[in-house]
Parts: sequence; structure tokens; C-alpha cells
Amino acid sequence: MKKLNILFLAFVMIFAFSCEDELELQPSQSLSESEALADLQSLETALYGAYSGLQAVDYYGREFIVMPEVEANLVYLSLNNSNRFVSSYNYQWTPTTGDIVGMWNTPYNVILRANNIINNIDDKEGDAALKNQIKGEALAIRALVHFDLVRFFAKQYTNSTATPSTDLGVPVVLEAKIDEPVRNTIEEVYNQVIADLNAARAIIGDAGTFRFGPDAVDALLARVYLYKGDNNMAVQKAATVIGSGNYTLADDYMDMFAAPGSSEEIFTVKNETSEDRGSDNLGSIYNPDSYGDIRVSQDLIDLYEEGDQRAGFIYEFEDGEMYQSKFSEQDGIRGLHSPKVLRLGELHLIRAEANFKLGNTADALAEINALRAARGASELTEVTLQTIIDERHRELSFEGHTTFDYWRNNLTMVRQQCNTGLEVNSPCEVTSDNFQTVHPIPQREMDVNQNMVQNQGYLQ
Repeated sequence: MKKLNILFLAFVMIFAFSCEDELELQPSQSLSESEALADLQSLETALYGAYSGLQAVDYYGREFIVMPEVEANLVYLSLNNSNRFVSSYNYQWTPTTGDIVGMWNTPYNVILRANNIINNIDDKEGDAALKNQIKGEALAIRALVHFDLVRFFAKQYTNSTATPSTDLGVPVVLEAKIDEPVRNTIEEVYNQVIADLNAARAIIGDAGTFRFGPDAVDALLARVYLYKGDNNMAVQKAATVIGSGNYTLADDYMDMFAAPGSSEEIFTVKNETSEDRGSDNLGSIYNPDSYGDIRVSQDLIDLYEEGDQRAGFIYEFEDGEMYQSKFSEQDGIRGLHSPKVLRLGELHLIRAEANFKLGNTADALAEINALRAARGASELTEVTLQTIIDERHRELSFEGHTTFDYWRNNLTMVRQQCNTGLEVNSPCEVTSDNFQTVHPIPQREMDVNQNMVQNQGYLQ
């Protein structure tokens, strides 16, 4: 009976999860299965529903962006907090921790929505270009979500403790149904992600910044290849997007985050004003006039030099502590933000890191200096892996990359500002081989799926 109830609820969620979706396209609606699969128009509506799943608080709406930051060292969780993200900051999560459960359920729900499109579009009549576009975008969404899940719930592909061909990743789900899937290997998950992206790239056309198009697919491939350690392909895919001429580094770094649609955004999950979640908006967890639980650590502040535009988001509040305003407001709504999932600044950093690892240090240095010049920072004379990681911290701070950068590069995360009396008590160092660099599989999944295997260190 438990499994039947879960099956029923999951399918209800596919069609009714988010009625608030807008994305400047058209409102989504609650659909029966027969209506959702009737024709290309209803399948396109279902596609908007898949995009709206990315906006959820349990995904790009907040948790997936905040957790890789609060588990790292560029921010700290204040003793004066609302009891959010405590388990992430002090590495005390369990298989029943709410954030962990949400980061499993919501992404897999998005995969089910994408599969509902992919599995049922081929036999539909209608415009071939529209048909390809809908399917291509659904494939890209499915790839993005599987990639996010394997990064969150499995070892990083390039981590020294990982054997990707045998170590467990996450279940690869390719059909819109609920069953008891096994965990595929890390390598199998990456192979499917790359296959989906290549399949999407072959049929997809430009659909604007707020939907997947050819450039967004290539940009995501660049990130995937970097994480996989295929540096030649990472350079190639990053170069394709950078060289397209379709994007330029923002003239004003701070203005870029004030509203969606800047010159360097490749794929952004757009939130409309009608999708204001109030205190659950992404920026609210940083804003001292709201929750304000998460504050900027001295570790990050020390990375910036005078004149670097990227330090402009850091400010001192009346309580004497340091906060950040990157996600402070959109369209006059406090804390509302449209996450820039893929943008040009990251592509420059991907190409720099991949070139460095290939031994092309001159190219890597030139790439870093081009980015630094655009941000008002001084020119560097040499480049190391730590130089590149530091630049990623300056450029991508608060955007959900930090712990992943440590673990995939086999680096120890060190909190220089740690247990000073301002922060929740926490470990001051976490090594990249620590089992806690991988999150536990939610207990609910363990209970209903007899084929599921728990991650090392979380067995009861």
C-alpha cells in the first residue's frame, strides 16, 4: 500500500507540481495524462512544467545553490539563525534531513516530467522543428538534473577516492514511471548525461536565455567534461560558446545580478514577479532584514583586492557583521532572484582550468587575466591550480559551486574563520576523501526501494 500511494502521488506531481509557472511563455496548468500527451501544444505546456520544477525551493530556487556554499568556507552560518542549513554547515545531516530529502525528490520529479515528454513525443503529428525543439529541451533538462544529482549524492568523478566505473552514482531514470531502480555507476550517469546533451544539440534551436538552446547545451557540456576530467573536450566546448560572439562579459558585475537577461547569461532559471515566495526567496537567507542567517566569511573577503567589482556585494550591516547582496532584489521584490545557471564568466574559468590541467599554462593565465581585467582586478603574472580556484571563488561566490570545486580537485576545505563565537560550531577542515563530501540517500527512498544502496558512512 505504501508503494502504491507513492506511485500515485508521484504521477500527480508530474502534472500538478507547479501551477505558478510563467517563464514569460504561458501559464502552466494542471493536466490529466491524456491531455498532457494529446498533441505538441500540450507537450510544450508540459515542457514549461519541467522548467518550473527547476524553480522549486528544494532545487535552484534555493537549496541547490545554498548548500554547496554553506558547506564550504566563503560564508558562515550565524549563531543567530532560523535553524535553516544547520546540518549542512556542521556536516551533521542524516538520511532524514529535510534538505537532503528535498534535493532527491524534487530533481527526480523534474526528470519524470522531462521523460513524460521524451517518451511520448515521437509519434505526435505537427511541425517537425517544434517537435525537435520540445524534445531537445526536455533532453537537456534531463541531462542537467541527472548531472546535479550525481554531483550531490555520489563521489566526484575526478576525486582520488572514486572509481567511476564501479562506484555508485544515482539511478538513471529514462521512463516516466515509478519503479525500484538500481543506482547506476558514476560513469554510467555521466555517459547518459553526455548522450542526452549530444542528442539535444543535434535537434535544438535557439529559444532565448530562459530556455535551453544550442549554446546552453554546449556550456553545460563544457562543465560536465571539466568535472569528468576530459579537459580537451572542456576546452573545446567552452571555446565554442565563448567564440560564438553571442555573449560578452558584463560591463558592471553588480548590475548583472540586479535582473535576469544580462549580456553574459547563457541559461537562466527565470522567476517572475508573480513567483515571489517571500521569506523563501533565495536572497532572504542572506538578507539581514529577513532571515539573514548566512554571512560572508573573512576567508572570502581576504581574496578580493581594492577595485575588484566582485567585492561590491559585500557590505557591513548595523550589527557589525558582513553580508552579501548578490540576490537582494529583483523587480522591486526583496530576495527574488533568477539563478544564472550557465554564464560566460564560468566558461572562461572552465577553459582556464582545463588548459592548466593540459599543461597550457600561458593560455590559462591569459584566460584568468582577461576575466580579471573585465572585473577591475589587477593582472597576475603566474597561474597555479590554487590561483584558478581562488578566481572561481571571487567570480562564482554564493552561486552553488564551492564545495564541488574542492572535492573534484582533491582539495581540503579549510575554514580560517571557524568557531570564533560568531558561527555555529562546525568542523574547521573537511578533506576531499571524507565520506561526508557525499550526501546520504534519503531514508524514505531506502524504505520503499529494495534495490537502493546507501552511501558509505550512513548505514544504520
